[in-house]
Amino acid sequence: GENSLPAVKSHLDALRGRASRLEYRREGHVFDLSVEPLRDANGHVVGCAGMALDVTERVKSEEEVKFRATHDGLTGLANYREFIERLEHEVRRSDRTRASFGDLDDLKVINDRYGHLAGNQALRSLALIMREYCRATDVAARYGGDEFAMLLLDADRERAEGVAERIRAHLASRTEPLTLSASMGVSVYPADGVSGAQLLEAADKRLYKSKRARVRTKTTD
Repeated sequence: GENSLPAVKSHLDALRGRASRLEYRREGHVFDLSVEPLRDANGHVVGCAGMALDVTERVKSEEEVKFRATHDGLTGLANYREFIERLEHEVRRSDRTRASFGDLDDLKVINDRYGHLAGNQALRSLALIMREYCRATDVAARYGGDEFAMLLLDADRERAEGVAERIRAHLASRTEPLTLSASMGVSVYPADGVSGAQLLEAADKRLYKSKRARVRTKTTD
């Protein structure tokens, strides 16, 4: 398999006289693998010698620490810092970046009326829905409080707005006792900005325009 190719290459390198060290994953384990040439009394390479140290637990601990540093503890989505770093990276790398930004409407009302546990469940529910519409290359983040953001790659404005609309529709179709809704704004690189800050500002303005329209609608109902 592809996972075995680096290990095969390290053995071939050793037979050519070059030592190597790599991380090797197999059947759920992670090994620190060292391979070096085995020489005879005249210094000729006659084989290779390797040593593998199982570092699975250490790697898992390191990955857990990294995950906690880059993800929101309540929802499991990327946190503010991770989202901003990914956004800036994608803006520098290409012109394929689309950003959408949203918040969960009336979270304070939910917390006041039903308690913070219900508010936390509402945040988790939105996070799960966002994950459904995220591809492997996209990033879903809890931006802070009741604010969320999505970074969509290889997406035009139509797709970005379509994702936002499907999330709103999904929330509206829920049959749980708590009715949830979200206000969202979409920005597109480079039409709406050429930096992460400009893209977020443009999406934020559209979000609050959407929120004001929703408040006016509720007031006139």
